[in-house]
Amino acid sequence: MSDNLNLVSMIVCCLNESDYIDRCLDSLLNQKKISGRFEILVVDGMSTDGTRDKIRKKVEKHSEIKLYDNPAKVKPQAINLGFRKSTGKYFVICDAHSFYDEFYISTCLELIREHSDAWCVGGPFTNIGETDFGKANAIAMNNPLGIGNAKHRYPDYEGYGEMVMFGLFPREVLNTVGYYDERFIINHDDEYCYRLRKAGGKVFISHRAKCFYFVRKTPRSLFKQYFSYGFWQIAFLKKHKIPISIRQLIPFIFFSFIAILSIVSITIGNKWVGLILPTIYGGILFLASIPVLFKNGIRVAANFPLAIFILHFSYAIGFFFGLFKFSFKDFNIKA
Repeated sequence: MSDNLNLVSMIVCCLNESDYIDRCLDSLLNQKKISGRFEILVVDGMSTDGTRDKIRKKVEKHSEIKLYDNPAKVKPQAINLGFRKSTGKYFVICDAHSFYDEFYISTCLELIREHSDAWCVGGPFTNIGETDFGKANAIAMNNPLGIGNAKHRYPDYEGYGEMVMFGLFPREVLNTVGYYDERFIINHDDEYCYRLRKAGGKVFISHRAKCFYFVRKTPRSLFKQYFSYGFWQIAFLKKHKIPISIRQLIPFIFFSFIAILSIVSITIGNKWVGLILPTIYGGILFLASIPVLFKNGIRVAANFPLAIFILHFSYAIGFFFGLFKFSFKDFNIKA
């Protein structure tokens, strides 16, 4: 067997993931049915919470694991460093805040062989919540009301999509698509997969490849996450001139309408003009929480409307602030 022909490089990006790094690495070490050697490249953003000590212990026991430093502390630089250090015919972008079914890699290899037009394959991740709010958030992130038609978040989906988070790529993709754009500290996966599809490749998603992701535990952390997604969407628009999907414009448009109607209601002295959309929206969230109540209990159901609202509102607010950051200031985005 050639040294590299069957080698898979798993690139694990992490920063202060002490609670999750062991489970992530164990799941990758225990991958089954890979017909060749593999390596695990852990690119750490100089963690200070004990993550590095846990990684070093794994390195001492497992020659497949290698540790690299990422002084930039952000993911695109980590991925690009992993690209440069990797030696595999295929590489997989992993995340330490996740873990992977024992057949995840072998299933991805099967998928990319089955679909010759796919330059990237992977599985829609299953969300895991660790608190009552986190459990509600996990449900919201698999619900069309929360995430629209984001197919990579539907756990039972199989077919082509816009992007996949924990994707497997053939190495030749680097020659055509290049490396991650390191200016995109957020939305880098979306941006890379858009360039991949623009270059003629496709992304194939299958529920056969199972992976699991720990969602944000608190309202504040979820707000911060989706604010940044909305914020950096404007950078994407400035570089590529079009949105990835119309769904990513809907939150901003919706809450803009609410703001406009509120101003109109004050101007004409009729409060109901400003309340009609929020009332309808609140009613929809309440009705959507009823199935959650019967399946997951009252504490999770009570948090479900809040999780949905934060997904929408924080994205819209981030989008708004991104308009000022990237539309009126030189971000030096080039197509």
